[in-house]
Amino acid sequence: MSDIDSEEMDEEQISLGTYEGGRNEREERHGQGKATLRNGDTYEGMYENGKRHGNGVYRFKNGARYLGEYLRHKKHGQGTFIYPDGSKYEGSWVEDQRSGFGKYYYVNGDTYEGEWQNHVRHGKGTYLYAATGTNYIGLWNNGKWEGQGELVHANHKFVGLFKENRPEGKGKYIFDIGCEQHGKYVIVPSEKDDKGEDDEPSAAATTKWVAGEVLPVHIKTAEEEEEERMMAEAEKIKLQLGDAISEKVQLSCYVPG
Repeated sequence: MSDIDSEEMDEEQISLGTYEGGRNEREERHGQGKATLRNGDTYEGMYENGKRHGNGVYRFKNGARYLGEYLRHKKHGQGTFIYPDGSKYEGSWVEDQRSGFGKYYYVNGDTYEGEWQNHVRHGKGTYLYAATGTNYIGLWNNGKWEGQGELVHANHKFVGLFKENRPEGKGKYIFDIGCEQHGKYVIVPSEKDDKGEDDEPSAAATTKWVAGEVLPVHIKTAEEEEEERMMAEAEKIKLQLGDAISEKVQLSCYVPG
């Protein structure tokens, strides 16, 4: 993702440049208007009481542009952002952040479609890796695979639990030839480097597949599908509760300067 050098300038905090358009009784920008900022950026769209508000198009001097809704000077609602490297996001915004449901088109051909929070992939979504055709379909936490998910390859897929962008815990491989293998991924600590006693050991670790029995592919009953759906929903709620608790702790620990 490419957010560098694509921050909008606040017209109230810099030299305003030029403006053509409507004004209210207080001579604030109001209604349809076009502004050319001193830094080379331009905005054309709706204003309300001096702030970008409603639909508009903001063009950055570096070639990036945003087309969509504003609320009191911030990207808020539905909008499309085209970044300087050619990547693009289409979807929901909340106070200048990608939040809600949206689709991101990456410059290498990858795509992500699903839920966002505070500018990162968070919630339920699907990521397609263009180079291999592999899909990850499942839950995300702060930009990483976490919770119930599926990693779908050309002729097989893994269905199970993920953590920190890797499978971890119980799951199964389902093969197109009509069989599935149950098992689990366990954490395997990496070997320690030759270091002195006072040196920090490497914290890196990998996971290893511990295979179980191979069975014919099981066709899920309606009850099993509903149970799986409820488990996925429970994982999602767990993530949301974790975010809420974290935010509450941060607020409770805040000490005014």
